Amino acid sequence: MARRWSASSTRWRASRRCQTGCSPSKPAASGGPALPGRPPDCWRASSVGREVRAINDARVVTPDGILEGASIVLEDGRISGITARAERSGEAIDAAGRYVLPGMVDLHCDAIEKQLAPRPGVEVPEELAFMEMDRLFAGCGVTTGFHGVSIMAGRSRGVERGRRLCALVSRLAGEGLVRHELHLRCELPQEESVRAVEEVLGRGFARLVSVMDHTPGQGQFRDLEWFRRYWSGDGADEAQISAALAEAERSEYTIALDRVGRIASAAKKHGATLASHDDDTVERVEVLAGHGVDISEFPVNAASARRARELGHAVCMGAPNALRGVSSGGNLSALEAVEAGLVDALVSDYHPPSMLQAAFKLAREDVLPLPESVALVTGGPARAAGLSDRGGIARGAKADLIIVGGRAGIPTVTHTIVNGESRHAAG
Repeated sequence: MARRWSASSTRWRASRRCQTGCSPSKPAASGGPALPGRPPDCWRASSVGREVRAINDARVVTPDGILEGASIVLEDGRISGITARAERSGEAIDAAGRYVLPGMVDLHCDAIEKQLAPRPGVEVPEELAFMEMDRLFAGCGVTTGFHGVSIMAGRSRGVERGRRLCALVSRLAGEGLVRHELHLRCELPQEESVRAVEEVLGRGFARLVSVMDHTPGQGQFRDLEWFRRYWSGDGADEAQISAALAEAERSEYTIALDRVGRIASAAKKHGATLASHDDDTVERVEVLAGHGVDISEFPVNAASARRARELGHAVCMGAPNALRGVSSGGNLSALEAVEAGLVDALVSDYHPPSMLQAAFKLAREDVLPLPESVALVTGGPARAAGLSDRGGIARGAKADLIIVGGRAGIPTVTHTIVNGESRHAAG
């Protein structure tokens, strides 16, 4: 009789044992998807850096459902097949009934800025900041991470520091445990920012570029009190905040169409996807659509998100927002946007651990089936960035995979595989 692969079963099979005879521990009962606990000792002993030929006894999450007790076969950095029988190979991992997901694709993570400057006025060596971000991505299950680097004057950021971070990511990307990409963030009101982004795009550094306007009184900072709190927390003093508010009062807000056109032209020339940021009106969405925007990240209200999707844009919201259930700035709730069917991708924004947690929360609270919530952090962002070779578990896809168990009811990445090689293992 053929083995039945169920899209709904989450039953923990405590009796399953690995090939060496040890048995995984059973987790405490909880609602939502079952999260197997501590890996067996033989599994935890698998070394980081070795080639992985197969993953056996896996609960494989695909866009169409969950394949119970399946094996994934890997060859030459690609997925070569999914079978119902265990692959007997010395380079196989026994998942012991744990979930296997595609490696997550994070289109917007600006956490490297905090790694570089953990406190206002304090910077650590750039290489250290990059390597710590690399380890964080690997441990969180992000196998393709886009570093959101703001090239903008003022506050803790700066145009020259932005240039340095872009060069850093480009120089060290090949040294990482995971795949590193660059997401350039251009501040439209600043001509200096626009020129610098054009320059970096011309060097072929970036796969993604977003156009932003952080002028107080609109977009993300419609609430001026929130603007004050945000800037103060980012190291700005009262004089800088007052100057920014005074400048905003002197100038009527308009989208700098000539600058958008320049960035759009440079993005197209150098093969980068163009995104908008903090869309706050339907009119803004429509104007930017005329310049070739493909992604709307963090729309601040449902009307803007809905219009973006109608125009074929991929809508990205923050995973921390979805996990917490509320926007930190009082804008659109990502959870409500997902419930309304307005979201194509969740991104880490500033907190990579939130991606996996948000995906499992959406399934646990019956907002979405697990395959659909997982797609928001895997296939959805991959498609938005034009990365057709990853984000799903299918024959021919890149062998970027994560194994997920649980501790204290929290989904935990126990293994990260990139290009068919083990890059992170945790007991």
